[in-house]
Amino acid sequence: MIKARAKAAGAVLAGAALMTGLGTGEAMAATSASKQPFSASGTSHSGWSGYTNGSMTFYQRSVNITGTVKSNTTGCVRAEFNVWSGSSITDTQYRTACGRGPGSSKGFNFTSPTLRGGAGSIQVRLDAVTADGRYLEYIDGNYVYNP
Repeated sequence: MIKARAKAAGAVLAGAALMTGLGTGEAMAATSASKQPFSASGTSHSGWSGYTNGSMTFYQRSVNITGTVKSNTTGCVRAEFNVWSGSSITDTQYRTACGRGPGSSKGFNFTSPTLRGGAGSIQVRLDAVTADGRYLEYIDGNYVYNP
């Protein structure tokens, strides 16, 4: 008798959660997202070479960025992501890869913080840098817009 009452109570709670929308939060977030690819690659004037690519998923007030950055030279390359909301940069993230060979590729997956007004665009830059992160030279870049 107790098991039957517990099952019935659980069914009532599950039904109430669905009716109030508690069970659909994940699905609503996924349907309101917009996924955009990005890439930047090339060789600088001094011979630094590499690439970054991946995708950005724009949500209402944040953006998730996943991808890879790879150095094709013995030095380091850095992917820089500037998150724009309106006419202001609201967040900057860096991901760096150094050296040649199998270990020179770095994967990343991060979410830019919640933004008032949401992310309008992301500036992607690929730069040559020293091992300690000091800027050396621009390689390539572009903007990815929230559709």
